Amino acid sequence: MILDFSEWSSYKERLEALFHDSFGKSIDPAYFDWRYINNHKEQLLFSLEVDAQTVAASYSAFPVDLECDGKVVRTALSMTTMTHPEWRGKGLFPKLATELYTESKGEIAAIWGFPNANSHSTFINKLEWSDIYEIPTMTLDLAKVQAGHFQDDFLVKRDDDFLEGYSHQHDDGLIRVHKSREYLRWRYADNPVNSYENHIVSKAGVASSYLVTKVFGNSIDVVDMCFSNAAEAKALLGHIIKKSISESLVSINCWMPTHHWSHAILERLGFTNVAPITYFAGRQLNPEKLPGQWASYRGWYLQMGDSDVY
Repeated sequence: MILDFSEWSSYKERLEALFHDSFGKSIDPAYFDWRYINNHKEQLLFSLEVDAQTVAASYSAFPVDLECDGKVVRTALSMTTMTHPEWRGKGLFPKLATELYTESKGEIAAIWGFPNANSHSTFINKLEWSDIYEIPTMTLDLAKVQAGHFQDDFLVKRDDDFLEGYSHQHDDGLIRVHKSREYLRWRYADNPVNSYENHIVSKAGVASSYLVTKVFGNSIDVVDMCFSNAAEAKALLGHIIKKSISESLVSINCWMPTHHWSHAILERLGFTNVAPITYFAGRQLNPEKLPGQWASYRGWYLQMGDSDVY
């Protein structure tokens, strides 16, 4: 069955129980509402297998607007699949995904995401997904860096609640998640399970460049970067490097495609490609609505925060 908004409240607790049965741990009660209901998208993409009153399995996606050269298209990010242990091995994952894709084809142009090693083969072999790339993690070993090498050429400040203006215009021809201030605030400031810091260079109340971080163990993940120019990129990255060293962290991790000019800056700072490697793949549902470079990673600009993992 396809779940709609009117049924959400009657299934939410059962979905939380399914999460626990599927993964052996509990989920924050606020997470599902934040992710699927309170996201300003007004679209619920959720498929369920129900046996009597028991939810045996679920597959879901999250509506995501992609932009390219000023055009915005509605797509969906594939989310976590949950299956009760007693129902595993019955083919429910591809069944529910196919149902959701068929039901949603008129509303979304594509489904995409970052399959893990357990689900990757099913997406490719049974759900007609195509691999686009295997994204490496870029890491800076802070033991090899001297904080004194970085100059404070710009005033970097915090805007964790995204109160400044955010209206970046991109003319590089790359596909990226459309990130309005409303989206950024929802994704990072309102997140009920993770805490993020947003570091910005601001001009006249508008964030000309920003960099969002999340501490992970003794490392820091730069989950989102948007730079107006190289000077502001260097200023924000230098600020984060110095801050991380002062907090005795051991490394900084991020994603950055080689075809974007920011990659060269990261390399010069000492970032190198390491594991983990992340699958990036998708399926076109309405190809005529998508940019021509959809199937090539050189046509994309993706950040860690575009995944639901970080």
